Formats: sequence, structure tokens, C-alpha cells
Amino acid sequence: MKDMLKPYYYPLQQRNNFGFFAVDIKARIGFFAQLNWCLYILDHCERLGLKPILILSSPFYILNEKDNWLDYFFVPQYSMETLKKDRRIKVSHISDIEQLGLSQSVPEVTLERGNYLVNKYLPIKDSVLSYVEEFVGEKFGKACTLGLHYRGTDKKLEAKPVEWDAALNTVSNYLNNNRQVDTLFVASDEQAFIKWLEVNLGHRVRVVYHKDHVLSENGHPIHTNLNSGCNYTKGKEALVNCLLLSKCHALIRTSSFLSGWASVFNPGIPVIMLNRPYANTTWFPDSLILQRENDEYLSDEIKKNF
Repeated sequence: MKDMLKPYYYPLQQRNNFGFFAVDIKARIGFFAQLNWCLYILDHCERLGLKPILILSSPFYILNEKDNWLDYFFVPQYSMETLKKDRRIKVSHISDIEQLGLSQSVPEVTLERGNYLVNKYLPIKDSVLSYVEEFVGEKFGKACTLGLHYRGTDKKLEAKPVEWDAALNTVSNYLNNNRQVDTLFVASDEQAFIKWLEVNLGHRVRVVYHKDHVLSENGHPIHTNLNSGCNYTKGKEALVNCLLLSKCHALIRTSSFLSGWASVFNPGIPVIMLNRPYANTTWFPDSLILQRENDEYLSDEIKKNF
């Protein structure tokens, strides 16, 4: 009953909040799904001239109970320190974005606007950016690097799974038509897929990947599993892989918030989608990426499923 009343109470609470819009998100969803909610809130604040204070306290990514995991990786324009200085500011505690009672004008949040909002309100920490740039300098190709993101595990609940061979054939089609590609950067939550890809493509192109500490070995998701590795490491590696994908010259990917956000960090990156989310799970940013995707190199078996 309390959650049912939140969409009516929280707008009133925030309306008299001294120009701030303070939200604590404690949701059992993934890293970039939570960033999606942040983006909706930032868009709302930008349009109304409000100052956003975002707290992400999901148990999946925090080290200590009272931490804000957003502070691990980003430098928010307004932080929890603001709350300590001004005790009058009220915080809305939500487990679902609809509890804020916002009119979610998702189509208005374009990839370009999302990029603007993140850069303005949630710039990434220099330590994370330096780590990514160092990896790019050491591992990416001198001529052209193709990115590939393959999401397995629980993604079958939101999109039709893609067979490994179908993904491989699409990559091969791209390589055959883009001879300048000298490196393939692969990000995946399935270690077995990465190893299989090395065997099957290693003779054609240099295959590189970020050596994540937390990967699925049994087909079960790790990003929402409290017993799978360090929560901070899971978050950092998700962000690092996304940023690395955004640095590629082109991106082949399955439906996923992680690789979808590569287009938020780099709205101009060419994208080839290996599958489509189901109609009821077509959220930002894939809802926009699908409007501009390139299907030229898709394998025949994937084209049949589109």
C-alpha cells in the first residue's frame, strides 16, 4: 500500500524541496538499468531547473550498507554532502521509477541528449577514464578496432537468444567487407564464449578482451547475484567494458543495457544489432538504436529471425 501511494506523495514532497530533486534508488536491477532511471530523473530536472541528488544504494554494487555506489565511479554535480549540509532536503526512496510519478518522456531523451546529461551531471571519474585510455592504447588496433558484445545468461527473458555461430558469422561478414579491421574487442558475461571466439577468429584478427574478475562460468547471471564476486568490481568492470565498446570504430552487439549505453557515451558509433528486445522490453537506449542500426552484415540465420 505504501508503494502504491508513492507516485502521489513523492511529487508533492519534491515540489517543496528547496530546488532539489533528491532520490534514493534501491532497486534489484542491473548497473545500466539503474543509470537509465538516473537519466530520466536528470532529464526531468534539466527541463524544470531542479538540482538532482542521486543515491544508488542497490545491494548488488555497494561495498558498505550506507554507501552510494554512484560515487565509486562518477562525480555527481550534487552529492550526499549536500544532504548533510542542508537537513531540510527530503529524499524519496524508490524501488521502481514509476514511484516518482514522473511523466517519462523517454522518446525525448535522445542518445545525444543522454550524452549531454551524463557529461553535465555525472562525469566519470578521471581514474576510470585513465584506466580505459591505457587499455585502448595497449590493446586496441593501430588501424581499426571492431567491438563485439555478447550477452548470454538471463537476457533470454528480454530478447531472443543468439546462437554463437550466428554471432561469429556476422563478425566474419563484417571482417570480409572491412579489411582495415585489425583487432576485435570482445565483451561478454560468458567466459566460454570469449574462449571459443579466440579459437575461431584468432587466425583472422587479433582478439582482445578485458580480463574481468567476475564472469559467469555456468550460464547464470552474475550482475544481480550478491554471492558472485566483489560488488564494487562487478560495477567497475561493467562500466569499463561499456566505455571500451564505445571507443571502437563500430559495434556488433546483442540486446543489453550495457552495450546500449556505449551509444550514450558515443552517440555516433555505428551499431549492428544481433537481436531485438521483445516489444514489451524495448527500452531506452535500444528503442532508439534500432531506428538507426545497420543490418548489412547480419548473418542469414539472424535475418530470418528479424
